[in-house]
Amino acid sequence: MRKQEERPSHELWSFARYLNKVFAFRSASDRLTDSRHQPEISAPAVFRAVFYGLVFRLTSFQQLQSDIAQPAFQRWIGVERAFGDDVLRYSLCGFDLSALETMLVQVNRTLKRNKGLDSGRVQGRIVAALDGIEVLSSYSRCCQACLERRISYAQADGTPCERIQYYHRAVGCQIVSGPVKPILAIEWLRPGEGEDTAALRLFRRMAELYGNRFFDILLLDSLYAQAPVLRLTQELGWDVVIALKQERRELYQNAMGLFQARPADSEFERRQEGEYRRVRLWQAADLPFTQDCPLPVRVVRSEEEVTRRKIQGGKPCLETTRQQWLWISTLEDQAFPAQLIWQLGHLRWKNENNGWNDLTQNWALKHGFLHACKHRPKTVAPSGKLQSVPNRGLAAVVLILCLAFTLFSAFALLHSKLLRRYRLALLEVARQLHRSLWQLSPPIRSPAHSVGS
Repeated sequence: MRKQEERPSHELWSFARYLNKVFAFRSASDRLTDSRHQPEISAPAVFRAVFYGLVFRLTSFQQLQSDIAQPAFQRWIGVERAFGDDVLRYSLCGFDLSALETMLVQVNRTLKRNKGLDSGRVQGRIVAALDGIEVLSSYSRCCQACLERRISYAQADGTPCERIQYYHRAVGCQIVSGPVKPILAIEWLRPGEGEDTAALRLFRRMAELYGNRFFDILLLDSLYAQAPVLRLTQELGWDVVIALKQERRELYQNAMGLFQARPADSEFERRQEGEYRRVRLWQAADLPFTQDCPLPVRVVRSEEEVTRRKIQGGKPCLETTRQQWLWISTLEDQAFPAQLIWQLGHLRWKNENNGWNDLTQNWALKHGFLHACKHRPKTVAPSGKLQSVPNRGLAAVVLILCLAFTLFSAFALLHSKLLRRYRLALLEVARQLHRSLWQLSPPIRSPAHSVGS
């Protein structure tokens, strides 16, 4: 028998060459700094170690430390010796976040300039979605930026009691219409404020970072169906599609009164693998959002019967559920009929499935890197005394995670022929890159002479 040919796999040098050639990755990372004074292990080397560790889907700094002990990896990130996770923590706690954010913005701009976001445009427009996520929570460890809440519980004898829980929450904006779905920016909630306040701050900051026309349509949850959000997005030139759930809202009641008095405007069916969906749509145009904010909006309502295949009692069966959705939109009716608004409304779930959920399940987003770390670089206070710099470790790791997520996705989905030929999962591509590091004679050159640098 002929011996079966070994299937080719992805190698780290190819990944790095792509990053250097398309995104100038090494020169951009060489400009990163932290608060340490004359460190033996440079900030760019720390960044590259964490970046590749996240690309390899390592879930802790202890796992990364074993890779750093590999001489090939040391040459790859630009150091002459191994170092431990204490160096990673000490550096990242004082990392320059503005430089990391600048690098993320440049990567996303390059991705758009190279038409990496074009194939999923909806009516020629790029669609983004915004949502919030809780990154970590703890009853014992806290930092100055922690949010607090009281959690009720019952003791062993049934006596009610409360405990203070500390947590971090952030809102993030992500492109959801393209094959690559980059995270554009992250905004952390501050003590005493809500998610909507952080979102308004993020909107203004994204306009400064990217300009008003980097994307065209913004998808939002029902929490953001507020007059300040509608006014600001209109000012910035973004059209919106916002879920509407509050039954007590005047707009909700007026729209439902109109829809219940007439049959559906359109009906259609949608079949996908393992799912059949029957949809009825209503729409009403030029309804005032509120009396205090009479901006005209369009309201689209859907009633859906969803039939899915499932296994129950070891036997296949069909299960039918009924759903109702309402959305408000500022998109024009001619270019975006009701069925397209329905499609955009459900597209927001890609922010959950291909964004936060993917980062949580496969990228260790909720590991809680460097939360409440007390071992931090010192700086001179106005009083002349030395004091620890503010802990920026968690925010730094999350920004590096966004960079790793975007650049790895661009390499796999836009560049890799092996992914398309062999229909590989993204997790398998990450494992192949990691395995290539541990080959006996990997084609790895020193950083100063690396391919594509």
